[in-house]
Amino acid sequence: MRLQNGTRFQSRYFVENSRFFTVFANAKRAFALLLIAFLAWNAQPTEAIIGAVENGLVAYWSFDKDTVKIKTEAVDLLSGLAAAVHGDPELAPASDCKVGECILFDGSVDRFLVEDSNPPKIDRDWEEITLECWVYINALDDSWNRIISLDDMPTNSAVVSLYYDDDDNQHGFFIRAGGQSTVAAQDNVLEDIPLEEWLHLTGTYDGNMVHYYVNGKLEKKYAMKGGKIPKGGLLLGIGDRSDGCDCDTIQGYIDEFRIYDRVLSAAEVQNNMEATGLDVSPSASHLSVTWGHIKARRR
Repeated sequence: MRLQNGTRFQSRYFVENSRFFTVFANAKRAFALLLIAFLAWNAQPTEAIIGAVENGLVAYWSFDKDTVKIKTEAVDLLSGLAAAVHGDPELAPASDCKVGECILFDGSVDRFLVEDSNPPKIDRDWEEITLECWVYINALDDSWNRIISLDDMPTNSAVVSLYYDDDDNQHGFFIRAGGQSTVAAQDNVLEDIPLEEWLHLTGTYDGNMVHYYVNGKLEKKYAMKGGKIPKGGLLLGIGDRSDGCDCDTIQGYIDEFRIYDRVLSAAEVQNNMEATGLDVSPSASHLSVTWGHIKARRR
């Protein structure tokens, strides 16, 4: 009887332990597969995984197809701000764009107007600011054209804009704050913005100095001591000024638009020009954005 009970105990012991070792082996195998996948991803060429700077990033519109409902809105990947569609811009195929898909504006009525959040991410005090995007201009039309414009139109006392003015043959980063303004005739690049080529444009302002970069190169640096861009009626327009006057619209494509609440350094501007999305290194705060961009770049 003792022998039979001992045999049953040993049998049950071996069954339970074999289950434990099976579970352990499966877990070990799963961990090994994850480790292999991680190492394989990190073994990719460096240029395949360059991500845009995230420090100070307020909003980021990739304009990839999974973020755009072309009849209604384009959504910011970082915080979910919606840019409402006005007119009939087109979602252009990746073959026509810089990174994934992008937006084509026809120079008449087409624009996006960003709907602010609560608490506001747009109508706030901006002690520092950086605007950057890729743009491809198809044609000029003898007027001001605002590629991106943070402003309080029609009051027109606070303006931050990447723009070109082919009537006066110039382009640059226009600032109006504290009763001071960019002096276009001396502070802009005094030639027409290049046509039919992709340009990476970046403008920075810290309350005292303005920097304007084209394709990673500093083209203009000038003093503009207007202080902060104050809250109070600030709106963000893409492809025209915020009130949609249909007088500052562009004819061309916009891709990869980002806005920061600090000044990017020259090295960071260069990094972002080479970026294909956000950083792909997983983190607790950016997992959803991270893996979305991994999938986007795998297409």
